[in-house]
Amino acid sequence: MGCATAFRLQQARPKLRILLLEKEPALGRHQTGNNSGVLHAGLYYKPGSAKAQLAVQGLQQMTAFCREQGVPFEQCGKIVLATAPEQLPRLDTLWQRGLANGLQGLRRLDAHQIQEIEPMPAGVAAIHVPQEGSWITRR
Repeated sequence: MGCATAFRLQQARPKLRILLLEKEPALGRHQTGNNSGVLHAGLYYKPGSAKAQLAVQGLQQMTAFCREQGVPFEQCGKIVLATAPEQLPRLDTLWQRGLANGLQGLRRLDAHQIQEIEPMPAGVAAIHVPQEGSWITRR
């Protein structure tokens, strides 16, 4: 959060002098270094909530930052799977949330289409969320 906040402050006010204090003896040794690198699209959050808005904006900002700075990333997508018919109402709720939150490229999948994307899981239906991904780390 500290580096991201400092970055945004510097963008907004280029002449501002910023001092960033780090808890650890080197950069990226605390929370930043433990970040999973997942790019969340905002599928799960209540439409209109701060979490939903921040997830959608954050994904757009992170992919733009990666492009501008040459940081490799991949939007490989994900599928949200219903493995049984009783899970279909929850899948429908997520579908509606995804649409309301402005996620792009969402697709409903049947059992056959799931197998085309990911051959291992068995499900009755799914949502394909192509915007999900990760920035690529060299660990």
